[in-house]
Amino acid sequence: MRNTVQLLDRRYLFPVLAAVSLAIMPSLAWAEVAGTPPATPPAAVAVPAPVSPAPTAPTPAATANTFDQARIIVVEWKIKKGHEQEFLDYWAKKSVVSDRTGLVAEFMTTPESKDKYPWISWASIDANSPDYSAFYNIGIWKQAGDYVGQIGKYIDLNRPSLPFEADKRHRVLLAPAEWRIGMSSLPTKDAEGVK
Repeated sequence: MRNTVQLLDRRYLFPVLAAVSLAIMPSLAWAEVAGTPPATPPAAVAVPAPVSPAPTAPTPAATANTFDQARIIVVEWKIKKGHEQEFLDYWAKKSVVSDRTGLVAEFMTTPESKDKYPWISWASIDANSPDYSAFYNIGIWKQAGDYVGQIGKYIDLNRPSLPFEADKRHRVLLAPAEWRIGMSSLPTKDAEGVK
């Protein structure tokens, strides 16, 4: 089974996703201010001292509010027991993002075990359900229009569930409020077999 992103308590999910997405968005990094003052001429030469420009604070390469436009989509899938690989193959090979220009990253994830991590308290996660296996698709997009143009325009709430689905999908679109940048980075290539 593919590597998964560990899901946390709901109140921590968005900050974690926002930090992950910023780790790969270099346009939001601070620009480096370089430069050294000119060398001082010898004392015997009467030259007026150079006028140095007033020191300035580092200027962001893009305003910090640029990320306000980003959106994070979380889709909960409930997949019938025994059909998990069929679903993963569908997501990896048929549910393709044809234009990734506005896609920052997308992860198909499974919840970790509450037995292993008893602090998991997300109410809708029941990894031990006899009827279905839960999967969470987490997509980070440059802006809402990018998501709507590639995925959202195809969402039809009246369409019947796919044969491997135990229930209809649930979605939430998240808008960044605050964020921080970490020192780690995302993978630089797709998981094996994903188109």
